[in-house]
Amino acid sequence: MQRAARAVRALTIVGALLVSASAPCTERSFEATPVVPYDPSLGLSKVVEATFEHYPRQALISASEEEARALQTRAASWIAGYPLIFLQYIDDTIISNQGLVEVQTGYQIPIWMWGQKESGQRVADEAVRSTLAFGKAVKHEVAGMVRDALWAIKLAENRYELAQQIYDVATKLVATVTRRVELGDLSRSDLLMAESDALEKKTLVGQTELDLIKAYQAYTNVTRLQRVPTDFSEKQSQVKEIEEAHPSVAAITAMVERAQAQVDWTRRFKQGNQPSIMVGSNHARTFDGESMNSGTNLVVQIPIGGEDFNAPYVAEANIALNQKIVERETLLRELNKALAGIRRSIDTNRSLLEIAERRREIAETQIKMNQLAFESGEIELINFLKIQSTAQATIRDARERAILLQRDLALYNQVVGITP
Repeated sequence: MQRAARAVRALTIVGALLVSASAPCTERSFEATPVVPYDPSLGLSKVVEATFEHYPRQALISASEEEARALQTRAASWIAGYPLIFLQYIDDTIISNQGLVEVQTGYQIPIWMWGQKESGQRVADEAVRSTLAFGKAVKHEVAGMVRDALWAIKLAENRYELAQQIYDVATKLVATVTRRVELGDLSRSDLLMAESDALEKKTLVGQTELDLIKAYQAYTNVTRLQRVPTDFSEKQSQVKEIEEAHPSVAAITAMVERAQAQVDWTRRFKQGNQPSIMVGSNHARTFDGESMNSGTNLVVQIPIGGEDFNAPYVAEANIALNQKIVERETLLRELNKALAGIRRSIDTNRSLLEIAERRREIAETQIKMNQLAFESGEIELINFLKIQSTAQATIRDARERAILLQRDLALYNQVVGITP
């Protein structure tokens, strides 16, 4: 009778463990998570927009906009450089000393050579376009950083929850073994083994919690936000290849076009050696103030030749152009390589997810089968709970595989140029 009573008590404790351990995992409420404050009203696009507003490269965007405005002002000007005031005073005191004085004055204006003004306008227009494209590329870059940070939190949180759940099972195991040691069913060594296992699981909880804290801190460092969107999953874009509309591709293409315009401008402008028109006056008199002659001056200056002196500057502009072309080709190769890689990753994770789901079904069946085996005395309690812990890890692995697939879909959208 005493052994039967002990068995009944043991089965009652085990039944309670089975209910708590084999219950389906539900999403942890945000309050249960130690560090991550979720906000259901916050979406991925809002996080990207808020992060973009405080991103350090905003200073570069502002500087580019200011440069574009300055280039537009130059292109709209009717004069091609700095105006000059001309003043010349001549007397013959040193040489002939006949008392003659001549004063010449003038206003000199640089003028555009043929095609220069249009070339300058093209540089200004391309600067405006490249600045707009650069801003979109920076925002897309921010979107990638936000996506990485959010999915890092999701993975870290999943691992923390898994470790916490395994630790909960381990602590229940200690309580169960303690009770059975008191009843005389198990030895003291079984209790020490259970306690050691529980401490190991507790260490894992601490480590995964630290990883979660680091992931959250990385998110706040990137976004400058304290709240995290509850749902940030994405559907895979229908875009199949890297298109010219991709923000990064569009930005580098605009930079190439601007560099081409700069080469043409450098070839035409010739470092400001411009033709000019000077309008002035000429007045001659004696030292006594008697006026001898007064007239007007019209001077036209036209530079001729000098291509050899301008050639190094044109070559320098060509180097800048080819650097941008190389950057564009390199970017396209990297994006196509990333696209091929993420496609393979999505296909692999979809296949592995099917396997993980099948393993989860097997694990749930194992829990039920081992429950019956324990009740019939075929396996020891400690072995049963270890099997249960492994099966539970398999169940949680299926969930992590689903997270990895969702992350890959977000990365695919990032690669093909989709900005939330």
